[in-house]
This record gives sequence, structure tokens and C-alpha cells, in this order.
Amino acid sequence: MKISFLTLGCKVNQYEADEIARILRKRGHEVTTTLEPADVFILSTCAVTNEAERKSRQMIAKLEKLSPNARIIVCGCASQHDASKFTDKPNVTVVLGTAGKNWIPDLLDQKGDYVVEPAFDYEYFEEDDTREEVKHKRTRAYIKVQDGCDNYCSYCLIPYVRGRSRSRDLESIVVEIYRLAKTHHEIVLTGINLSDWGHDIKSDLVALLGSLGTINARIRLSSLEANVVTPDLIKVMTSMTNLCDHFHLSMQSACDNTLKAMNRHYTVAEFKKKVDMLRAAFPRCAITTDIIVGFPEETDEDFAETMKNIAEIGFADIHIFPYSKREGTVAADMKQVDGETVKERVASLTKLRNELKTKFLEHEHGMIYEVLTEQDKDGYTIGHARNYTKVYLPSGQVPPNTLANVRMGKPYLDGVKGDLVEIIKDE
Repeated sequence: MKISFLTLGCKVNQYEADEIARILRKRGHEVTTTLEPADVFILSTCAVTNEAERKSRQMIAKLEKLSPNARIIVCGCASQHDASKFTDKPNVTVVLGTAGKNWIPDLLDQKGDYVVEPAFDYEYFEEDDTREEVKHKRTRAYIKVQDGCDNYCSYCLIPYVRGRSRSRDLESIVVEIYRLAKTHHEIVLTGINLSDWGHDIKSDLVALLGSLGTINARIRLSSLEANVVTPDLIKVMTSMTNLCDHFHLSMQSACDNTLKAMNRHYTVAEFKKKVDMLRAAFPRCAITTDIIVGFPEETDEDFAETMKNIAEIGFADIHIFPYSKREGTVAADMKQVDGETVKERVASLTKLRNELKTKFLEHEHGMIYEVLTEQDKDGYTIGHARNYTKVYLPSGQVPPNTLANVRMGKPYLDGVKGDLVEIIKDE
């Protein structure tokens, strides 16, 4: 049976999809992750914003048009949030939510709504020592180590569709990472709230990272909360020779009034202190963030405060999100900012973001970094430095899937041009 597995949303969704696809292949199915004709489509949906949920529903129509007789299985955050928006589609035979995705291989020939409340105990991960071997080294692997969230930010649905925070067992994480390190140059730790790993099993991120310093692969962290940055965490991170010095600290706003309304548990001053700690320990690090623009009740003065503080912090890059109203959250009942004002603020912040990114990239000029090359495109071999600077090397100098020392050149497109110094490790 040919199965097309399509994933929308975050890297956690992608990790879960990869695990299910692996099981399906072991059972003899042909599995693809591209949009192409198939007997069965499995769609992993996203609900982080209204737009993401709308795209999830639109994808159903695309699949029905591509393969009119195909069956469609829907899972993920959007179907967890509102299964009724998928169960009325004629080709959709099975609807799950965020829990029970590992049932999919046994539900291919079934029909029905299998959405259940998100799991509140940690039971999703199942170790399998017969994981298929990868014949060729890939560049980067993601490993999900945590699920759920207890933060209940006033704008966010995720705690309601993913359940309470729960951590994967340390031993099973280490076993899988050692396995992945045999076939990947870089491994990314991810979760719905990675910073919360260990709180439910009497451990913490310090212990997790302390177990990964001898892994023969680069270790990269996905998004972190600022409050997790402590002297103990800094100490263990600086002891790791394999840690990538790119830290994505999710700020959401740089105004104390707005942070309080968002139910974010830090002030701008506290956030800046964490940034200073990281830069003192990792002088060449890149610090990036997320900012929500046009949050309910955000005044012109609040936004001006955000712009001022962002300029002072000097992020290497910023993911900018216009506020998306989510029914069922506290923020949905607050006074909304009008759409035109939101657009104007997004444009202003985008301009500042571009200026800060260019400044950061110009500062990189002449420095030598370890770069992991990933693909050939438009005359360049493209990769990422440890601090996640995107690097463009002339094609033919070094193949994809290679670690190389590269001298950073001038800014180019969304990164910099690079000059090859030496190859460190290829496939």
C-alpha cells in the first residue's frame, strides 16, 4: 500500500511522523513524505495559529483532488482542537488528535473518530532496537524528549491540545541519540517545552545535557525559555565540545506590560540578564527569538518599548508573528488590536529585524566556523555553522553532508558567502 505522510507545524510533529512512518515501512508499506498520489494520506495537523489550522483544513481538499479514491487519516493539534472540522470530509476515514498517533499503523483499514484527551502521563515513546539503519549519513536528526506544557500563556492553545508537561526517560534518550549519532552529523533536542524536561521525573536540563557531552555529533537545542538559563546550565553547556552555540530564547514581547498580559513569567530586565549570561559564556553565539506583534491591548507605547528593547538586545534573527486570536484562550476575550495597526507594527519590526540580522552577519566577517553542508542549490553548497549562520559555498568545493571549517564572508541572501578552509569530516 502506498502511503503519503504529510506534516504541518513544528518539529515535534515531524519527529512523531517519522516514527510512525518507520513502523509503516517495517510492515511493508511504501511510504513517502511528499505530496503525490497515494492509496492513503496521513495528515499531521497544526493549530498554533488560526492560519495554521486553516491550512490544515485546506490540505484535505488538495488531497481529495490529487487522489479522489484515497483514504485520509487526520491527526495532530488541529484535529485535537476541533475534530468536527475534519470528520465531515468524505475521504477522511480516521480522525485522531495528539494522543494515540502510534495507533495509526493498526487503524489503516478502520473508520471513526478516535480523538481522546491528551495523555497526562508519559507513555508515548516506545523503544525499538530494530530501528532501520540509514545507509547514507544525513545531516540532521530531531529527537523529541518532552511533550505537553504547563505554562498556560494567555494566547496559546497548546496546553489544551497537548496536555500537561511530561518528560521522556533519560536512559532512552541517550540510547537513541547514540544510535542517531552513527548516521547523523547533528542532533536537535526538541519538545513542546524543552526547558521543562525533567521536572516531572525529578531531573532537569542540566542532567540531560550532562549525559550528552561525549556524543560524536553536534548537539543543538530547539527553543528555550529564558528562565532555564542558570549558572549550572551554563557550566554544563560550556563543558560540552559538541554543543551548537545557537540559543533560541522565546521572548514573545519586549514590553513588561505585554509580558504580564501574556502570562509570561519574567520581565524584560530578567530576560536581558539571561542573554548577557549566554554571551559571556559563548562570545560567538547567535541568540534568536520569537515576537508576537499586536497582542490584545498592546498600545503604541507598549510596542515602542518592545522596539527599543529589541534593538538594545540585538538579536541575530527574530521570528515575527502577528497575533492570532484563538478561541478558548484568555487573550481571545481581551480587547483586540485592529488589523491595520498590526500590519504597520509587523512592517516596523521586520525592518528592525533585517537591520539587526545584517549587523550580526557583518560581525561574522572573517571568522572561521565549523559548517555542516546540507544541499546543492543554484550554484552553491548551502549549510549552517554551529551558531546557525547560513553559509553559501561555491558548488564543487565540498559535497553535502560534510563538516568543514569555513571563513565567513560578506552577507548574501539570508546568510553569508563562505570560503572553504578545510574539510573536517565527510560521509
